[in-house]
Formats: sequence, C-alpha cells, structure tokens
Amino acid sequence: MIFERIKSDGLAHNSYLIGSDGEAAVIDPRRDCDVYIELAEREEQRIKYVFETHRNEDYVIGSKELSNLTGAEIKIFHGPGLNWGYGSTLRGGESFRIGSLEITALHTPGHTDESMSYTLADLSSGEDATMVMVFTGDALFVGDVGRTDFYGPDEAERLAGALYDSIFEKILPLGDGVILCPAHGAGSVCGGSISERDYSTIGIERASNPMLQLNRQEFIRHKTAEKHERPPYFRVMERYNLEGPPLMGRLPTPPPLTPDEFKDSMEREGGNCS
Repeated sequence: MIFERIKSDGLAHNSYLIGSDGEAAVIDPRRDCDVYIELAEREEQRIKYVFETHRNEDYVIGSKELSNLTGAEIKIFHGPGLNWGYGSTLRGGESFRIGSLEITALHTPGHTDESMSYTLADLSSGEDATMVMVFTGDALFVGDVGRTDFYGPDEAERLAGALYDSIFEKILPLGDGVILCPAHGAGSVCGGSISERDYSTIGIERASNPMLQLNRQEFIRHKTAEKHERPPYFRVMERYNLEGPPLMGRLPTPPPLTPDEFKDSMEREGGNCS
C-alpha cells in the first residue's frame, strides 16, 4: 500500500494519494497537481480515480486538471440544489477498488449537505476487510469539527445536528484504531480550533476532541453560537468548484496593474483579480 499526504502551506489544506498494485486514487487534489503525477510515476501507479469530499470554499479544486492530465475518473456526490458542471456522481455506500484496497463512500452531511467521507479498507489478506483509515473532508478534524454556517443562520441548527449525527453514527463506529485523514490542519479557516497534531485516530479523537465530549444538544448550541470569518473570495471559489475551474493551460496571462488598479479589481471582483 502507498499512502502520501500532500500539505498545501498557507491554506492548511491536506490532499491524499493512495495506491496499490499499480492503481492509485487522489482525494481533494489542489489545482497545481504535478505533485500527484510525479508521486504516481515514482511509485509506478496509474491514477484511476479522483474523489472529492465536498464543494470546497477556500481553494480551487484540482480534479478537472488532474483528470485532464491522467484520464482519471472524477467521483463527487452531486448533492441537492447544486448544479455540478463536471464529474460523475456517486452515492453513499458505493465502493471502488484500487488494487487490493477498497474505497467506500460514506455520506456525512453537516459541513455541507453533500459532504462525503471515504473509508479505506485493505483486502490483501483475502479474508475480512481491514479498515485502515477514513478521509473525513471537513466533517471531523484533529481536535475540532467542521463549520456549519455556510448556508446562513436559518440552516445552522439543522446542519449542526446533521454533523453531530454523521460523526457519532457513521464515523466514530468505524473503530478506534482507524486513522483520521481530514482535509485541513491547524490554521485553516474551515475550523476554529484545529489541533497542530498532524496525525490522529478515531480513538484519540473520541477521547480528546472537545467537541466530541458534548451531547447532541450541547453540540448544536455550541455550533450555532460560533462566529467564523467568511472571506469574500469564498464566493468565487464556490462558483469555480461547482462549475469546474478553467484548465491551467488555458488561463490568460494576468495584465500588469498599478497598486490602485489592483485594489479596485479586488474590490470589484470580490477578492478575485484576473
């Protein structure tokens, strides 16, 4: 089994490449995706699938770019009310083989309605599958849980309850020894108190994550009282990540701007200067 975590400094974003027997998958790739191709070539793996955990708000996803370069199939849950412009949809419970590994989609709404986690099981023993890790996106972090405010205050209580249920009814029952692989680390705007520890397990989070010590009512009350920053550029990222951003090879060269022109463009385009 091959496992690589790719950290994007500045965004505190984690993406992952997993592989077995010449086949690989990437989860939540960043847009500058040469790193995945180089890793796959080094390990003699063919990237077969790209999985997304949800429509990301804080960075431009690299799924289309990576698929264009490798032929990998993009798998996303095309959630309700979202008009996705790319990828093939999947449903909770669907499984995919990567060599001797099995990836299974686990619908874990709360951060967003379409949020998916992915479990990874090792089938190499030829007996019962051994659960190895879970990729939780923005549902469960090391020391924290995901935001539930993106749909506005009227939906915050519903989403907080959904997130609690996803964590306690779907993620924690996977087993204390399962390795936790979230989409973000400390410093991300997608959580308020994400730990600086890079690695954790379901058991460690069950015992030490402050949010998992609360009952459902306390959890919902805490989440609905949270105040998070929502930078203006999030709106642009949401649109790009729903429609699919233009491929890097076709991006225009940015024009030279004076400081005043740059400032005006940033304000006019909601934080996007092009």
